[in-house]
Amino acid sequence: MGSHNSVTELNDLFVETMNAGDLEGALSCWDENTVFQTGPGTPPARGMDQLRAALAEFLELKPHLSIKELHRVEADDIVLVALRWELTGTGPDGTPVEMSAIDSNVFRRRADGTWRIVIDNPFHSAHIGLDS
Repeated sequence: MGSHNSVTELNDLFVETMNAGDLEGALSCWDENTVFQTGPGTPPARGMDQLRAALAEFLELKPHLSIKELHRVEADDIVLVALRWELTGTGPDGTPVEMSAIDSNVFRRRADGTWRIVIDNPFHSAHIGLDS
C-alpha cells in the first residue's frame, strides 16, 4: 500500500484509496489548503470541504483509476508531476463511464517529511487544448 513518504508512494496511495471507495484515505493525500480544478470551465475546489464534495462525486462512479507518470520536475520540497490518468466506472443511470486526461499536480513536502498534493489539475490537457 502507498504512503505519504514520497510523491510516487502518495500517488499509489491515492489510486488505491479511490479504487477502494475510501474517501477519507483519498483525502489524506491532500494538503488542507489544496486547490483541485474540478473540470474544464468550472471553478476549482478550494480547501478540504470542497475537495471532499468533489472526490465524493468521483467515488459515486465506483471508479477504477489508473495513472502513469509522464514527467517530473523537482525543486527542493516542491514537485511538479505530469501524468496520464484513466478512470472507468458506472454512471448514476448504470451507463459505463470512461474518462482520461493528462494531469498536472504540485506536491509539497511537509516539515515531518511526508508529502501532500497542493494543486491538482486533472483535466490539464483539456484546459490547454490537447487531446488526452
